Amino acid sequence: MKILFIFLVFSALLLGISAQCTKPNEVYTRCGTACPERCDFVPTLCTYQCVIGCSCKRGYVRDANNNCILREECP
Repeated sequence: MKILFIFLVFSALLLGISAQCTKPNEVYTRCGTACPERCDFVPTLCTYQCVIGCSCKRGYVRDANNNCILREECP
């Protein structure tokens, strides 16, 4: 049982270390928004829940191709 616990902790640490975002202007976050801003969608209400994964850097939004671009560059 102790070995299983150590394995799980080690696996969780490896996942946290190896998590990277490959697209430009993205950052990995352990507690991002569940309602990311997009060129065609600005959320007004959003539930408070943490979403783990890649999100746009501050000042950037998702475009129709799911890339992070500056808000001013939205069509």
